[in-house]
Amino acid sequence: MKITHHWMREFVPLGVTPAELAQRLTLAGLEVESVTPVAPPFSGVVVGEVLGVSRHPNAEKLALCEVTTDGSNRLQIVCGAPNVRGGLKVAVAMVGALLPGDIAIKRAKLRGVESNGMLCSARELGLGQEQDGIMELPAGLSLGVDVRQALDLEDTALEVNATPNRGDCMSVFGLARDYAAAHEGRYLTYAALPVRAGHAAVFPTRIDAPAACPVFASRVVKGVKAGAQSPAWLRERLRRVGVNSISPIVDVTNYVMLESGQPMHAYDLDRLGAASQYAWRRPASD
Repeated sequence: MKITHHWMREFVPLGVTPAELAQRLTLAGLEVESVTPVAPPFSGVVVGEVLGVSRHPNAEKLALCEVTTDGSNRLQIVCGAPNVRGGLKVAVAMVGALLPGDIAIKRAKLRGVESNGMLCSARELGLGQEQDGIMELPAGLSLGVDVRQALDLEDTALEVNATPNRGDCMSVFGLARDYAAAHEGRYLTYAALPVRAGHAAVFPTRIDAPAACPVFASRVVKGVKAGAQSPAWLRERLRRVGVNSISPIVDVTNYVMLESGQPMHAYDLDRLGAASQYAWRRPASD
């Protein structure tokens, strides 16, 4: 499985480099197969904001974007992304930036209009394969901050090959726990706050094989917005450990499993409700 250096240090103090961490884990019997940066090298890319968008006079599929990277400057950048819009926080490759693949950003004219930089997609920064638009950064990021700092890209992924008898190490927390026991005097932190149910709906479960599955807990979740996208930080954390973002529900279950080692699965309530062997109970007010 894959973990990252920064994710693991949320649970245990890591006063070692990623390479040193890999060596310690291997000596503890947890072979580390690879140690790789979570992002390729690039420079000159900062957080900006699109102030306004207008049509390109000479190209139907291009737009003229007014962008600021400090709140006062105004950069004209030509962009062809379908999701570009006013108010969007974006990754701006300034003139002089160097992107993965040794791509240097220069001041240029696109269909007769000057463009001073580039609005980057995740693929252009080596942060994913999305090609249908530019990266949409969290709205709370400060203008002008280097994107590598803003997105915590100076992180390292480690691929750990735990043996079949070490199921306790098949998670970020499990590896942190093992490391803490061996090197940190058992110092370990993990905060899991309870979340109260917002309604009274219950779907009962029955365990037919208690020896194999002693506990099966369920909760009904309502109000899921169809077509919603997981937060950027969640999608990025999954990407770093080799998991694609699918949808908020799937992403959350994958995230919890990877972090804590607790397997989870989401079910379609309408389909479960059709099962005749169960009694689906709804509160009177529902």
